[in-house]
Amino acid sequence: MALTPKQYELLELLEKGASQDTWHNEDNLYELSTILQDKVLRSRILTAARKVGIHREDILEASAEVKKRINGHSKRAYPTPQTAITLLGKTFDPLRCFVAEILAEGLTILAGKPKKGKSYLALDMSLSIAVGRQAFMKFATEQSKVLYVSLEDGERRVQRRLRAIQENIATPQGLEFLYAFPRLVDGALEALQFYAQSYQVIIIDVLGRILPPQTPQRKSLSEYQELTDALGPIQALAQDKRISIILIDHVRKASADDAGDTIMGSQGKFGVADHALIYARKGEEKDGVLQILSRDLEEEKFILSLVNGHLEFLGKGEIYELDAEQNRIIKILEEEAKGMAAMEIMRAMGIHESHYPRFRKVLYRLYEDDRIGKTKRGLYRLYGDDREDGVPF
Repeated sequence: MALTPKQYELLELLEKGASQDTWHNEDNLYELSTILQDKVLRSRILTAARKVGIHREDILEASAEVKKRINGHSKRAYPTPQTAITLLGKTFDPLRCFVAEILAEGLTILAGKPKKGKSYLALDMSLSIAVGRQAFMKFATEQSKVLYVSLEDGERRVQRRLRAIQENIATPQGLEFLYAFPRLVDGALEALQFYAQSYQVIIIDVLGRILPPQTPQRKSLSEYQELTDALGPIQALAQDKRISIILIDHVRKASADDAGDTIMGSQGKFGVADHALIYARKGEEKDGVLQILSRDLEEEKFILSLVNGHLEFLGKGEIYELDAEQNRIIKILEEEAKGMAAMEIMRAMGIHESHYPRFRKVLYRLYEDDRIGKTKRGLYRLYGDDREDGVPF
């Protein structure tokens, strides 16, 4: 009889002395049920089975049973496709928004550069949701119970930040904290399922502390499939319970044309998330840009400014965004984190030295607007690089 390539490979594998697990694999047994119909091949199969200690009756009965189960009444059932008419006839509840225009039900990635205020922003937002007041003095909230899992900052720092956000804070209800959490390989999903029964908003700060640890035997979790496998069940949980689960994460140092591509391991993380919030501090010390990327919310940029310890909405991004060249200058100074001469910045941007007179005017304009600073030696640096310790970010 003519064998399929798959059947031929299986026959060769078994004759080379494959393990008993290979012999008892259901897919292999199904293929064997066909091969065994040929007398010559049947003899070869049974001889190979005997060599690894499998009785002929066992292999004949097992392959026949598998064939009967798959081809008979217990054949695998596949879901019936939904018709477009059925889909269009359904009605859905409105999207649940815990912070209007910013935070909706589902899985959210909140990303930003280290020590640029993303945890502070999340805590400020958490307090507003818990007590049911406007977030950032602008956006309506759905009062909900919030669990903040702080895996990098301990009690002392969280307490200091809460008091910075609201000086007279005493007994806020609905905001609770954890300072330890299992990793995904050690029960994180089960823990989330447990807490999802009591909390409508759960924040994990930071994602890296619950991802499976790196080992020599496994690939990096920047791989798309591994991240999808790791975060997919969390997304499903958030959608099923109609709650918000926020995973705080970092962005890459390198810039990208698409904001979603700045998230580290972005293809896997951003691919499985329902929403992404990307927070970046601007050149001015107390202002930051919160960018909304979502499958359900309108994509937007909001400027938030630190006022008396809490973040306040200042305006929409288009009003305050710097032009492209100015923005690139600030990004380079931010990434280098040191004083740079004008020619150094030009080389980093790929600008020819013949443009030096014009470029100096651009730098001077940024300096006059307090967007960047200048050292005593005339080197340019990011404004606020040497900020005071009292600033709570």
